[in-house]
Amino acid sequence: MKITDIKTLRLRTPLPPEGQVYSRTGIRRSRSALLVEVQTDEGFSGIGSCSGGTGPVIESIIDKVLKPVLIGKDPRNIEDLWEECYFRAGVKAFGSRGIGVMALGGIDIALWDIRGKIKKLPLCRLLTDTPRERVEVYATALYPDETHKVVQQARALAAEGFRGVKIKLGFNFAKDMEIVKAVRKELGDDFAIMTDANMGYEVDVAMKAVAVLGDSGVAWLEEPLFVENIAGHASLRFHSSKVPIAVGENLQTCFAFQQYISQGAVDVLQPDVARAGGVSETLKIAALAVKHGLPLALHNWGDAVTLAVSLHLAAALNNSSIMEFDCTYNPLRTELLRESLEPKNGTIAPPSGPGLGIDLSTEALKKYFFAGEEEINFRQKAINAI
Repeated sequence: MKITDIKTLRLRTPLPPEGQVYSRTGIRRSRSALLVEVQTDEGFSGIGSCSGGTGPVIESIIDKVLKPVLIGKDPRNIEDLWEECYFRAGVKAFGSRGIGVMALGGIDIALWDIRGKIKKLPLCRLLTDTPRERVEVYATALYPDETHKVVQQARALAAEGFRGVKIKLGFNFAKDMEIVKAVRKELGDDFAIMTDANMGYEVDVAMKAVAVLGDSGVAWLEEPLFVENIAGHASLRFHSSKVPIAVGENLQTCFAFQQYISQGAVDVLQPDVARAGGVSETLKIAALAVKHGLPLALHNWGDAVTLAVSLHLAAALNNSSIMEFDCTYNPLRTELLRESLEPKNGTIAPPSGPGLGIDLSTEALKKYFFAGEEEINFRQKAINAI
């Protein structure tokens, strides 16, 4: 069996005003994705996702760097192909981290989809004989707003059956802390509250944040500092015994995770399969977590393909505690599959078909096809004073 072609497809949808959220990069007015399909000479094909945004650059890397390496190769040799693409071609062409790894990760997901179809097994059963039947998920939906509105949203999510919610921080320190306290009071002590600063604090402010968050019993503080400030995360973790530090959505490859672990800078690992390097690399990161006794909580804030593969991984990995579920308005999650993946009482079953077990909606692919220029969004400066 040989790989005969690798195709990409960019998707984009504008968001109506009521579906927009205010993030660290400003108001998010659209959602985008880049899918990749690997085709073979024996009729098997696989689908993967390279996460959203920067589509033209990822397409160029796939077309000019990775595709020439892979055409004519046996798609069943996934691990060898990853090594060849990364160490022999990729590192020289696009560096050891960043957007090139995302491109490789999308292809890797597609190759695992093919492997599952060949063996007639869903991905989770390729990885273990005893996957979880359902995966517990927490809701990401609480963005900056008037405190009473955030509390109202949190109450509604709890009523839907979620047992955990994530609150976005890093905008205004006093307001951040006020919202966390109010949500805790509303939901009670037994409800899981995750917090995520999206690299929004400098070290001194983060130190003050963990003191308050510790009293509120949060499950973790995610990405409090700029992702390359490993020493700062280590210092923060040393002084924040009540608040676990979570990192991972902006880390690529197991090497980046190993640096955080070796410097004592992280309590919870959060790889995103579409960003970290695909299924193959996420399995290596999970093995690192096991070796060092750390929990895994997969990051997932993207399209339906990424959601599907994340569910398979979370179902298969013993040290995967809980997974993120994007509850914001996102047609690329809700409409991209013929049968959408939706939570019930805070859990979701991974697809049961072979490989990823998903069927893409041709209508949605046509509706959201995009070939234009991507927007450049600038991050806000981190909070460095209260």
